[in-house]
Amino acid sequence: MPTPDPSPSSPAGPPARSVVRDPAVTRILGNTRASVLFALTVFVATAVQVLSTPLAAFAEGIEEWPFALSRPAVIALLVLGCAAQAAVLGVADRFPQTAVAVVAAIHLSLALGLAAPTWLTGMYLVIALALFLLATRRSAALAVTWLAITSLTILGGLLALVISLGTSPGVAVLWLSAEAASLVAPSAAATTLGIWWAGRVRRMRAAREEADRARDEHEARVAEAQRQERARIAQELHDVAGQHLAGLITLADAALAIAPGRPEQALQLVEEVRDEGRFAAASLAGALADLRATSPDSAASVPDLRALDGLVAYWRDRGMPVELRQQGALHDLPAVVSTTAYRCVQEALTNAARHAPGAPVDVEVAVAGHALRATVVNGPTAAGDPIPGIGLGWGLPAITERIELLQGTLSTRALDSGGWHLRFDIPLSAAG
Repeated sequence: MPTPDPSPSSPAGPPARSVVRDPAVTRILGNTRASVLFALTVFVATAVQVLSTPLAAFAEGIEEWPFALSRPAVIALLVLGCAAQAAVLGVADRFPQTAVAVVAAIHLSLALGLAAPTWLTGMYLVIALALFLLATRRSAALAVTWLAITSLTILGGLLALVISLGTSPGVAVLWLSAEAASLVAPSAAATTLGIWWAGRVRRMRAAREEADRARDEHEARVAEAQRQERARIAQELHDVAGQHLAGLITLADAALAIAPGRPEQALQLVEEVRDEGRFAAASLAGALADLRATSPDSAASVPDLRALDGLVAYWRDRGMPVELRQQGALHDLPAVVSTTAYRCVQEALTNAARHAPGAPVDVEVAVAGHALRATVVNGPTAAGDPIPGIGLGWGLPAITERIELLQGTLSTRALDSGGWHLRFDIPLSAAG
């Protein structure tokens, strides 16, 4: 039988590339076709290396054949060993420990049986791949343990083979050192890479879980905001139908009752009916628009700061002198911030119309740093007493509740001039 070559060739060729997914949930090779292609690639890469030495010897015309088996039988045995290793590697993602043990046993059996370990250096590639897959599927400690056991078992078997062939201890140690480098270096690198990859996948899975939790929390907050918005709309509709419409009927009845004897006072009541109807219609239209907008089919119609010019124009058309200033990227705000700010400005303008009819109103909305700031300032009334019965029945508590839902702040104060100052700030980071 031939003695082992003290200068064995090292394995060549990069390991086959595979797609690694979450080791705790998914398989590396997602379907049968991928597994077959992977196994075929590994088989071809390994067989080329394993058969290169014996085929080169045949090409040189060596007459002496030291094996009991014929040349075709030895070649067939080598091909069968490569095929078996590749087939086992194809299911290594499901049975990683078994795969490592089987591919190592196939290599060691052929090395000991043929007494030609240098021919089988290419099989170290398969062993390294099996250890890599094991490291992606199991704990780091278990992967390192299997690396040590596999390496020591193969090197121990090769050392026993070399000694049994009568090789001197010095030559045997030198040869085994070189063989250990050919085996341990790629195996250790593959195991390290597998451990790193598994850790990366775990971090990615944790990030996905955190994102899922954040999404669920966001959806819960949105649902709660929608519930509160619906409650506000219901209250607003109740106020419009109950307070404003009842006021209209009362004022109209009073005007009819006093018209024959006191026509001037009846005309004043008719003017109040007009004001009451105007603001009742505006409130009812806004509430109905909100109610339609909260349905899934028309969520895009929810008014936001992009409709602020239209809101200001509405009040200007009704005699309110409103000045509007806008600063910053108001069109890029989160939807919940923009809609909330719009509703708060809308409520503030309605209150100004109620408590200070005819007074000038100054509205400023700006993005300052990481917050949205809005101020609504009205002067003292310029048209007499406040108009009764045109409030929405909701007022500052609703504005405060909306702002606090987004972790914002709201402040109001009376001015020395007799006007009113309202300001709210919404942090964009918390709202986003």
